[in-house]
Amino acid sequence: MKEEGIKGIKGIRGIKGKEELGNKEECRMGRIVRGIVMVLVMMVMVMGCNSGGVAGGEGKVDLAKKNSFLESLVKIGEGFQEIFSGFGSAVGDAFGFTVVKSNDKRSKVGEHFKAIGDGLKTTKDKLNILIKEISSTPYADIIAVESVIKSASEIIVKLFDSVNKLAEVTKEGNVEIGDVNNAGAVAADKASVEFVIEGVKTIIDIAESSGVKIEKGNAGNSVANGNGPKLLAHNADASADASKFAAEVVKADPWAMIDKIKNATAGGNATTANAEVGALALGGGSSANDAGTAKTNADLAAAVALKAMTKSGKFSANDAVNADISGAAASAVNKVLGILDIIIRQTVESNLDKIREAVKGIKYSETSGVNSTKSDTAQVTTTK
Repeated sequence: MKEEGIKGIKGIRGIKGKEELGNKEECRMGRIVRGIVMVLVMMVMVMGCNSGGVAGGEGKVDLAKKNSFLESLVKIGEGFQEIFSGFGSAVGDAFGFTVVKSNDKRSKVGEHFKAIGDGLKTTKDKLNILIKEISSTPYADIIAVESVIKSASEIIVKLFDSVNKLAEVTKEGNVEIGDVNNAGAVAADKASVEFVIEGVKTIIDIAESSGVKIEKGNAGNSVANGNGPKLLAHNADASADASKFAAEVVKADPWAMIDKIKNATAGGNATTANAEVGALALGGGSSANDAGTAKTNADLAAAVALKAMTKSGKFSANDAVNADISGAAASAVNKVLGILDIIIRQTVESNLDKIREAVKGIKYSETSGVNSTKSDTAQVTTTK
């Protein structure tokens, strides 16, 4: 199946719908950036208007100290804006559902994860710089903000570690994403599949701990032998089933695929009825597969993605149907990468949003410290 054929599917199952979903994520990040700037501008205005009096009088505010505090707030705001907008710039075009093309090598998956990891590292490094800037802010009670930023940094580090491991395990692929073998399927490397399963599970666990909602999706119905399972595990050429195989992958729900991978176990019999994702991904050509079925459409599509993004795996087909196989493999991989990207983005946004809320609690203090007397408290409500 050619990639342009995939673009016609409506909603999240189509490339167009996925691009629109990605655009919504970009707009959401933009709203967060504008919210940060609005908060800090309003803080400066409110606190400036309430700063009556001069130094030396009882109950009066030292204007020199307060001006120093306000100047620091402006710098903090600039730092926030750079972090919020910089995360999208750091990863560039890495986010999205069209990362892999049908003629790409499997190493393209590793390159994608590396780009995401680099963006996460840049964001974490900038947060560390921001912590130092906030710590040096004069006449401010910033303990709560420091705690929130530290927590956000720790989560981003965990994401980086998981994404970096995925980059390492998927970088060694000098064959096409939809590599075929007319003598029979070849199992994906078990260790690589296990690493991907664990990586996906870890990312989802981190996201859920940050309050990100992970959809279960619609796994679909069982898939007949001739509609795909045979191309994943069979000891002979199954090219006749290529178009039906591609159609099954195209209609798969990406969220259901991610859910299947998260809960998968690498191993099992791929030539039996109701085979699950872990067995199908490791399906090879050691025996005939004339009756095996996939438990659900999502199991089949997720197995295609795992076989296509890890080393060794091949589909039981010949070069004459390479367009169908490669198109389906690219579609399956892009669905997995696209949803993972959304989960990562929302996790980062969620934690940066918590920092935004903490900033609204920065307080002016004539004598910095936990037990100091506060003159003003910034309490500004903004709309996300």
